[in-house]
This record gives sequence, C-alpha cells and structure tokens, in this order.
Amino acid sequence: MPHGPRSCFPHRSPPIARHNTRLKMSPYTRTEEKALSFRGEQLLRGRHRIHPYPAMLHPLLVNFLIDVYGREGDVVFDPFCGSGVTLLQAAINGYESIGFDVNPLAVLIARAKTTTYRNEKLIEEFNDLKDSVHRNTLPLFGDDRRDIPPIKNREHWYSKSVVNDLGSIRYVLKNKPYQYQDFFLTSFAFVCRNQSFTRNGEFKRYKMREEIIAKTKNETLPKFFSHVQEMIDIFSREDIPKKTCKPMLANSENRIPAEIKYDLVVTSPPYGDSRTTVAYGQYTSFGSEWVNGLNGNNGGGYKVDNECLGKRGRLNEELSKHEILTNTLERIRRADRRRSKDVLYFFNGYYNAIRNIAQNLNEGGRVCLVVGNRTVKVCQIPMDQISASFLDSMGLNFKGIFVREIHNKVMPSKNSPSNKVGVKSKTMSNEYIVVFSKD
Repeated sequence: MPHGPRSCFPHRSPPIARHNTRLKMSPYTRTEEKALSFRGEQLLRGRHRIHPYPAMLHPLLVNFLIDVYGREGDVVFDPFCGSGVTLLQAAINGYESIGFDVNPLAVLIARAKTTTYRNEKLIEEFNDLKDSVHRNTLPLFGDDRRDIPPIKNREHWYSKSVVNDLGSIRYVLKNKPYQYQDFFLTSFAFVCRNQSFTRNGEFKRYKMREEIIAKTKNETLPKFFSHVQEMIDIFSREDIPKKTCKPMLANSENRIPAEIKYDLVVTSPPYGDSRTTVAYGQYTSFGSEWVNGLNGNNGGGYKVDNECLGKRGRLNEELSKHEILTNTLERIRRADRRRSKDVLYFFNGYYNAIRNIAQNLNEGGRVCLVVGNRTVKVCQIPMDQISASFLDSMGLNFKGIFVREIHNKVMPSKNSPSNKVGVKSKTMSNEYIVVFSKD
C-alpha cells in the first residue's frame, strides 16, 4: 500500500550503509546510498524491453522513490518522461500519472508500454499482421504492396532487401490500422533501428565498418515477428498497469497548463544539450522515419534535438543569482567560451522547466530529480547542486541529495569531454537523487 515520505531518505531492513560528503562552497549535502546501485539487476526488464531508450531511469529506482515518497491518491508527473519508465512503474504501483516529452517516438513507446491489452485480441491482430506481411512479400504482388517513406540517404543506412521488407510491414500497418496499433508500431520502430547499418552502443548516427556490413544478413521479418511474439508473452504475464497514464507530446520549458496538477514528480532530466550529450533525436530517428505518418504524434519536419533543452533564446535574469552555476560557467569559459555558452543556454532552459514544474506542484508535493554530473572541458558540472539551488530559490524545502552508483544505465561507456579527437574519458559513474518538498 502506498505511504507517505519518512524523515529524509528512509531505510528498509537491513539499513543502507551511508556516509556524508559535502561539496566545497555548497550547502547541499550528499549522502551515499549503496543499496540503490541495483548491481546485477537488469535495466531493460518487463514491458520496458519493447524498445530500448537512452539514459533510462532504472525501474527499481522508480519503484523505490514512489514507495518512499508516494501517498495514496497522488498523481505522479514526469516532465521528461522519455519512453515512460516512471509512467509505467507508477501505474503498476497504483498511481495515476502524466508525462511530457518532446520526442514523438518516445511518447509512442510510452503509450505502448502503459496500455492495458486484451491478450486474445492482441494475438488475433498479430496473426492477421503476420499473414498480411507474408502475402505482401510474395513475388505476385511486386512493389505495389510496399510503402517506403522518403528517407534521406536511405541506401547509406539500409540494404535494399531490408528496405523492401520494412516497406512490406509498413504497408500493412498503414492500410490495416489495428486496435493495438501502438504496440506494433513500437516493435516496428525497434526493428527499423536494429536492421539499419548504425553501430550498436552509439546514440548518434555512426555507420558500421564496411567489413561488418558485408557480413550482415537481412533478418527484418524474423526479427520483427519474434520481437512482437516475445513482447506479447511478456505483456501477458508481467505486472499489469492498475491506473491510467497520459504520455503527452509537450515541452516542459513551456508553461504547463493550469489544469495539470500533480503531487509527486519523479524524473531524470537531460544532463546537457542534445548536441553534445545524449542525441535522443538521432537515436530514435531510424524508427521515427519509418513510422512517420502512422504515429499520431509524429509530423514531417519535426526535429527532436532542436526541441530539447539548450535552445537559444532570451536568458533568464534569475540565473545570475545562482553562484554554483556562475562559478561553473566561469571555469568552462576559461577553457572554451563557446562551450560555456552552450552550457549556459542549457541551464537557462532547465531553469525555466524547473520553475514550471514547481508552479503546478500541489501543496505538500514532492520532487525527485535524478541527475548526472557530466564533464565539459575537463570541468565537472555539479548538476545536483545547481538543481538544488534552483528548487531552493523557488520556495521548496531541501530533503537531501542521495548518491547511487550506476552499473547498468544505457549510456556510452566513454565520451570526449575535451572534444579532442582520440581523447576519451569514462562517462559518469554516479547519479544524484535531488529531493525537495513543497511544505
């Protein structure tokens, strides 16, 4: 049964080992929580396996935060919901939830994984889909039974046979809109990326080496059918959502409609601008290109990475009052003025989003931000401290910053913080859970 938050960060039995570490020149104390590393616990589990997504929250962490800070009857809000981890876990735990994201494909994935399905109907539609696709691939029908959307540099990213098979699946999905269309479209989007020539382990579009491409076989149809079947099996036996979810294509940088109110925020905002950190738009572009026109949230010409935090625009004067941020920007500026400006505009958008989130939070509400402290020009950005400074300035009360080790987050293992060719360093190994309340 859901229950209210206990003092600071609560413990179950056995107690969590902890020690305090204070950041110099900062009032916001960090506390290490070793039990929240979830070492050995699979990240892509249950319904979340229908389509991987970058920088996913760990479902077990979301369960923990909801269990600790949730109260009966709460509405849970995730303003950066991505593929819907928070939404699904909230629904499984008996909470209504709302999610915003700027990525149409992410919203599609979130809808697919949070829907309650009638298993018999899902199987019936899948059998019809399989039969229809197989009929379309017979030589008798030729290319008339394929629907291939305009894709820039298509031959660069796909073999001709893969394009034809993807076109056959798309033709059926376009001409037979099933009741559970989102489920099939999400699986289709997964296979579109899986069968492309993009390199595994990358979020940006990097092509495989030619010698690897030469050994790559077209497995589009068997991969699609097996993935759908596996997901049907999982969805039929895993935890079923108990409450409704509302994933929405919306930008938290914009003012949140007054009628949208919530009691608990559990979210993991981007750690930096999309161009230099996680390129969500590039990662999902393979699926987005193929479901364009079939996904109700998708639209021609929509550029996800242009909508992410970090857009140029009017700077908020309030930023200058946050010493932790201004000191960080000055350290980066000494190394690279342009990169300092990138970071400034990112935090400008982030501040606006945090302000909007705080304004619509109900009295007594709680905010849990799961953030990472990335490195730019060999300068670590204390996003946890900056986030705390923002929330503090908006009248919310500090409850703690809790540090967890990352063992299984979907992130590149190395990046290039100096932007010098060949100079790599390990990416962040910790996440910071920043907790405030509106008492």
